[in-house]
Amino acid sequence: MDKRTIFTIVFSSAMFILFFATFLNSPIPYGDRFHLADPREVEVGPVNFTVSWEFLEDDNRTQCSQTSIADHQAVKYEKTFHQNDMLLLSISVYEFNESFELNDFNDGSWQDKSINGIDGIYKTTSVHYGAWNKTFPRYHFDYVKDDKLISIECDKLDTIEEIVC
Repeated sequence: MDKRTIFTIVFSSAMFILFFATFLNSPIPYGDRFHLADPREVEVGPVNFTVSWEFLEDDNRTQCSQTSIADHQAVKYEKTFHQNDMLLLSISVYEFNESFELNDFNDGSWQDKSINGIDGIYKTTSVHYGAWNKTFPRYHFDYVKDDKLISIECDKLDTIEEIVC
């Protein structure tokens, strides 16, 4: 065999292996950014949520940590999602060892709001994305479910309305 034939075989084999390694390890379901799965159930700590098809999980694991929120000690479970390389959705579940009320977490910047018949507290903050040099709204909705504080943060209010049930 001459050098040209050997090079062609090695190069073709390397490209074949590279293509399938990339395809099989793609973080995007079905290996294609435009053919994502249907809405799916996602477990964040002890609570399940239905997340829209357009959001990709940042990590397969739920992050768990001890935290203090409004003078209450809690275990925080958090899962984040992105779309187009930006954080667009964060779901946190707080488990407390003591009793609490939703108003314990209202520092005066939150307003009462009901989404899909579930009462909670709501606020809007501004987020600056440097790449576009623009400011976008970030919506926050907190509510209590099964003696746990649920906190959803998203760039789209419609998405929060789809998740809260």
